[in-house]
Amino acid sequence: MGWLDSEEVVETRIRCPRHLWAEWELIRRRIRKPKGLGLLVDFDGTLARITRLPQQACLPGEVRELLAAIAACGVLVGVVSGRILDDIRRRVALPGIWYVGTHGFSLSPPEGPAIHLATAAQKTQIARTARSLERRLRGLRGVQMERKDASVAIHYRNASRRSRLKAIEAVKEVGKQAPRLRLLRGKQVWELLPDSRVSKWSAVQRILRHDSTGRQGRNGRRLVFYLGDDATDEVVFENLSGVSIAVGKRCRTRACYFLKSPAEVRRFLRVLLEEVA
Repeated sequence: MGWLDSEEVVETRIRCPRHLWAEWELIRRRIRKPKGLGLLVDFDGTLARITRLPQQACLPGEVRELLAAIAACGVLVGVVSGRILDDIRRRVALPGIWYVGTHGFSLSPPEGPAIHLATAAQKTQIARTARSLERRLRGLRGVQMERKDASVAIHYRNASRRSRLKAIEAVKEVGKQAPRLRLLRGKQVWELLPDSRVSKWSAVQRILRHDSTGRQGRNGRRLVFYLGDDATDEVVFENLSGVSIAVGKRCRTRACYFLKSPAEVRRFLRVLLEEVA
């Protein structure tokens, strides 16, 4: 079983990110024209505040308007999330942008049909794993299991320490029986996914490859901003050659820059819109 643990970041790859506003003048010089820009953002903890329950998360109206206005200027815009594709599209509710769900296993381009990468065998294994976990987690207060199209997530934000320990024990037991799954550890959540190369970074690569062959791609290589707050975003921070921004993280991250909160992300969107409008 492959383990990606948010507590075990490879030390040699850790950066000490600088506050984005401290170096904004240097960054803005790299902004030439809207169609040469990309803006890819996580949802929970980045565009929207983290909530007690995942279903309570809500995109602020101003943030939706800012994203729409930035996209209307010709910027490549996408929301890259661990939520299932239909859920993230419903919560953001903007046409003409990219959506990525389940950490890269589902993508929806601005035009055309959605792309689903999980195989039938992988979906069957996830369904079997979810049934096994459901039995083991029954009765653990504050532990919430969420079935997705290509993964199963165990949320423990509202659980006691005792319930959390019992839950991770159950996850490990199930994991031993499913060696083709990997454990992805995020903020107050464990998630079991197919052990493959699919990730948020592979989704970002697919978006940029698709863009390079399309109408907007003829303007040359884009300067891409990527914003995220979780361990699941670190793979993008590590590989992106653009502007990587960790939200809420001032240490133990591979991002080059940080912003303190979703409120600062909102300010960033306002400033970016001023640059491209």
